[in-house]
This record gives sequence, structure tokens and C-alpha cells, in this order.
Amino acid sequence: MNDFDRLFDVSGLSLDRLRSFLRVVEAGNLTKAAQGDVTKQSQFSRQIKELENFFGVALTRRVGRRIEITEEGNRLALVIRRHFRELDDFRETMAGRSVSVRLGSQGSIIDWFVVPRLDAISKSLGNAMVELVQLRTLDVVRAVADGRLDFGIVREDAVPAETQCWRLGSVGYALFAANAHWKRSAKVEEVIRKAPVADLLSGGQFSTRWHEWLTKEKLRPRVLARVSSFTDLARVVQAGHAAAVLPEMAAVDFDPKKFKHEKIDALNPRTLVMIANARSLDRAGIASNVPETLADLLRLR
Repeated sequence: MNDFDRLFDVSGLSLDRLRSFLRVVEAGNLTKAAQGDVTKQSQFSRQIKELENFFGVALTRRVGRRIEITEEGNRLALVIRRHFRELDDFRETMAGRSVSVRLGSQGSIIDWFVVPRLDAISKSLGNAMVELVQLRTLDVVRAVADGRLDFGIVREDAVPAETQCWRLGSVGYALFAANAHWKRSAKVEEVIRKAPVADLLSGGQFSTRWHEWLTKEKLRPRVLARVSSFTDLARVVQAGHAAAVLPEMAAVDFDPKKFKHEKIDALNPRTLVMIANARSLDRAGIASNVPETLADLLRLR
């Protein structure tokens, strides 16, 4: 009898049941997981009950007319994700294809910070295929913690104290505008007073700081549009419609012959860090010293 025989002494465990349970966890409920198929919904419900009997714990609980995943259910979902990722990576490797490494961050960081370094990143990871996943900062932190992502690049102040991280450097903010808006003035405040301005939708950390600075400087810009992301802001500026404040790294997307940007020192820079899931890296066969090498490659200079 080997170490795993006891897993098969009791019926109820199978890859299909594990896959069904993970679908329900990720969808949030049975109906969405089954995509409205009543037969499949009944199948998923039965398979979850069989897994509960096998593990001897409740994986879901009923709250009114819906189900909720228990703490034990969420723990099992983490195990299933890791297990499936390892099997998939093994299959890919045996088929002669490189192991994939998943890196997550905000869209603007991916576009302006990661993509320009993509070839070097892949080489530092042993020529791995890099999957770039766009998520909100807190979602990146959670996804790295539970193994859905191997690496994440986020603000330092969003990382829990116990999480290992590698500091990449600070990114400041600057006002970007077409040269025509700078012709009569080289001062940021004058451009903001005279040119149309595009802005982020309110509610985010940066938006709050930006509006506090405008109030302090007694500036009331003519806002042409508000959008949901820095990358959308950049497109508005590139179209020549307005000026906008963007992270300085956005400069990689602007033709210096047509656009100018000036740093706003009063808008405190954000410090970026890289975080990693050690278990995921071990699964992918990535040496323990690779995160430090990758961080050095990504470090702002």
C-alpha cells in the first residue's frame, strides 16, 4: 500500500467532480456554473455532495435561495487550482512547449512597464511563455496568494506586511499634452487653466490625490471627459483632444516630437513592487534565485 491508496479506498473523488466544484466556486453559484442548464446544475449539485461525503466536510452552505462556499470549500478550490495547473504544465512540457508563467498587474503597468521588457522577461524565466493578466491591484495580490498568478506588480502600500516583495522603484506623475498646448507656456498650471483636460472617474486613490492638489493650487480645469483608466486617458491625449496627468512611464507611448510632458512633483510618486508565489514557481521548475533576477531586470533606473 503506497501513501495515496487511502485516497481511493472511498468512492467520490474524481477529476470531473473536482473540475465541477471549481467551476461553481469561480462562477459564484450553481446556476451560472451550469449556464442555465437544469440537468447540469443537478449534476454539479450531486457531485459537490459526493465530494463533501468523501472529504467529510461541508464545501457549501445554503443562504436563502443561493449557496455560499465555506472556508473549507475555498481551501479545496486552492488545492484544485494548483493541481490542475501542475497537470496542465506537465502536459505542455511533454508536448515540447514551454511552461507558461502568469504575471498580473493593472493595464497601464502592463502596457507601459511590462510589455517593453517582455522579451527580456521571458528569457529570465528560461524562455517561458508569459501570460499577462490585467487585474485591479487588490485582485492581483489575492491571485498571487492563491496561486492563480505566479507574479504580480503592484503598489507597495497594497501588499500585506507578511508578503515577500521586491522593490522596483518609484513612478512619478506628469502632465501630458500636445505641443500646441505648451506653445504659450511651459508651466503645468497654465496648461491646466487653458487647455481642455481629461480626468479619471472619481473614487480611486490617484483621483483623490489629484483633486486635492487642484484644490490646493486653486485650479479649476475645463474637464472634457472622464474615463476609467490611465490607458484610456493616454488615448484621449494622443488624439489631441485634451491634456491629462499620467504616470511618467506612459512616455513610451508618446512621440516626443508631437507631445510634451512635465512632472508634477507635488503628486507623490507610487512605489512599485513585485510579488511572487513560491509554490507556483517551484511547480514551474523556476529556480529560487529567479525572482531576484527578474526584479533586477524590472527595476526602475
